[in-house]
Amino acid sequence: MNNNTSLNQISIDEIYKTVVDLEGPKYPLDNMDALNDAGEYIVNKLKSYNIETEEQEFFVKGMKEPFRNIIGYIGDKSKPAIVLGSHYDTVRDCPGANDNLSAVAVSLEIARVLSQMDNPPTVIIAAFTLEEKHPGLNKAIEDKLFNCGIHDELHRFTTAQMLKFSQKIKGLIFKEVRQLKKYNQVYREIFEELENSLQDDEIKYLKIMIEVFDNFESEYTNGRLTYSIGSQEFVKKIREENIQVSNIINYDSLGWISNQANTQKKLPLGGEIIPFVKLHKTEMNKTIGNFIGVMCDKNSQNIFDEFLKHCRCSEIDIPYFGLPIPLDYNDIKRHMMDTLRSDHAPFWQAGIPGIFITDTANFRSNYYHTGADTSNRLDYESLKKIASASLKTILSYKN
Repeated sequence: MNNNTSLNQISIDEIYKTVVDLEGPKYPLDNMDALNDAGEYIVNKLKSYNIETEEQEFFVKGMKEPFRNIIGYIGDKSKPAIVLGSHYDTVRDCPGANDNLSAVAVSLEIARVLSQMDNPPTVIIAAFTLEEKHPGLNKAIEDKLFNCGIHDELHRFTTAQMLKFSQKIKGLIFKEVRQLKKYNQVYREIFEELENSLQDDEIKYLKIMIEVFDNFESEYTNGRLTYSIGSQEFVKKIREENIQVSNIINYDSLGWISNQANTQKKLPLGGEIIPFVKLHKTEMNKTIGNFIGVMCDKNSQNIFDEFLKHCRCSEIDIPYFGLPIPLDYNDIKRHMMDTLRSDHAPFWQAGIPGIFITDTANFRSNYYHTGADTSNRLDYESLKKIASASLKTILSYKN
């Protein structure tokens, strides 16, 4: 296939089929077989396109089975690659059609089209596992909360008071961790501050959190995150093996696109960042969720501008909310942590340029991380447009 005809080859039906084929919970503590089956599906799909495929296995503390990133190599491996990143795990009881099969499907469709080119650009397809937090850490917390009677067998709090207390603590934790403090340190500070006013179960809860995070400290020290585990392992791999990467395009939750009113919540942006926002066919604080969000850090302006240019072209023309964040990773983590909640974060942390593309997830829909995240709620025409803009961006970087 000639590169000039590639855009017409993007298929909505192929994107739809991948979402439907993989739809269903893939949470490692409940659905390890389904998670492994999804990895195998991605491997087989890449192999069916004659793409060189690798399975990067790794272990995490508290879990006996290995986990796998699925990696496909396209083009000349001696040249710097653009990574197309997406994750294929889900949270508990969530079918994951949007978060994140919409992204996996877009990545695989781009891979299919690239594989048919006579002289394709250098691209790495990376399907990451364990984006949705550390399963060993979660298991340790759940087991201890159950054993002391704070959780029931379905991992629910046994009293409304404890549910409310845990939500309060999570809010405090999020605020403090943004200041680059360690989790165990923050839990200990909260306990010391509140100890004299706490009830027995509240004391037990905080002591459990301190104990578990102390035990797992090695898993999140030295700047490591307690989420995006698979992509952190992949960044470690490309460093150790000296794999050349020029940029990452990371996708997470792409398909909740709607022209209906009240389908978009206000984004948590401070006034100092507003002047940097780039808009196409949408407006600030608009309540219609017809756009994609595109973000970059201060090192990634080139690929950000290139992608937005293709979003505006007449044959694609997808509305966007573009946010070029004029900060480095540590400052973003301190001031705009919501923009790091996916697999681009380890790349930005490593100084690798790239963009994050999303429909804004929980700011777009109440279906986020629920059983209602199903294939019938996605806008497949928009997924095709995202794939097309990505493909044009990749081709513009071809050596």
